[in-house]
Amino acid sequence: MESAGQGARQGVYPFCGPCTDETIAWHAPDTETVNGIGTVLYGWADPCPRCGSVVKREYFCVLWIPLWPMGRYRVITLSRSLTGSRYVGRRFPKSADNPYGMDKKTAALIAQVEAGQEEAAKSWPEPPPSQLADHPELRGERYQEAEDYWEFDFPDRALPVYEEVLAAHEAVLPADDTTTLQLRQRVAEAYLAVGRPVEALALLTQTHAHLVRVLGPTHPDTRRAGDDMTNARRQLGLVSRDQAKALRWELDELVRTLGPDHPKALRTACALGSALGLNSVTEALEVLQETLDRSERVLGAEHPDTGLVREELIRTWEYAEYRGKPDEVRAAARARERVHGPDAPETLEAMRGLAQLLASSRRRRGEAVELLRDTLERCERTLGPDGPLTADVRRQLEELS
Repeated sequence: MESAGQGARQGVYPFCGPCTDETIAWHAPDTETVNGIGTVLYGWADPCPRCGSVVKREYFCVLWIPLWPMGRYRVITLSRSLTGSRYVGRRFPKSADNPYGMDKKTAALIAQVEAGQEEAAKSWPEPPPSQLADHPELRGERYQEAEDYWEFDFPDRALPVYEEVLAAHEAVLPADDTTTLQLRQRVAEAYLAVGRPVEALALLTQTHAHLVRVLGPTHPDTRRAGDDMTNARRQLGLVSRDQAKALRWELDELVRTLGPDHPKALRTACALGSALGLNSVTEALEVLQETLDRSERVLGAEHPDTGLVREELIRTWEYAEYRGKPDEVRAAARARERVHGPDAPETLEAMRGLAQLLASSRRRRGEAVELLRDTLERCERTLGPDGPLTADVRRQLEELS
């Protein structure tokens, strides 16, 4: 497949390639003023005939008088109102040595991190070659038709054809094949182009995770997918809690029209679980467990998309255990039991940790004792009466009894 970084419409959507190349991924903030005090983007310079972006400068204003310059952006306006506007944008670098315009200490730290990433990228294993060469039928007239629609700026016509071609790819190629991933990214950009940012965000969340694993975090395609995710969120214009509401509404609609086992529903459910993890960890664990069950049944336990749901579930239960809230830790223990099995050492260790947390509260010591008794019984049955974890659980139970 042609690289996703070439061509007039091949920049980070909705920007063209040249405008993407001259700027850095740093979105233009929403502008808002109260009684003339706030941030405003002034100017209208160097309009791009390819993507329609223009160059503006951001100022902090007092009584609508621009006083402090805060950056120079290439922006595309999403909406306007009396109090402010929303944009997607990319910032012009401050300088070659310090593109983000940070203080010297921070800039040096950022440069050190980026240099480390670039060095690590040299040792990153080469991705497995695409299996596209074994399926020449996939690069037929329908694919070229979609590309033509996209190049001539007809995303509404390109999208259904791209979706059809993607379905044909996924039927014979792995979900994490590099060609499949590039096509998924194009479908997500088409979603953005036709004003469907929720679907774009769900698909990009999945695609970006696969790209990080297959190509590495510094690969241009991976960074491009990350920038597309930022633009999807900017189109939504929502904080994480409202973003979860939008994903939930989309998931309900997909379940109603396509069923809960459809690939779109599965990836939207995974994206919903990720969004919920910032505000409702217990609910996120429930959504991800249900999604993992369906994904294993429909796609198979070894499918890359199933693996992504499993990884997201693991990250969420680790976050719950780090937060240390009893109800969340209990939900994390149930999730561990779902993945590892009821008698696995990982599950038993999680139950012991939950009991220890419950025991720290006088009101919940009874729950802790009952949980430890259950855990001890499982430990003796699976690890033996003299196992280290069995001994720790027995000692903890004796201290509370």
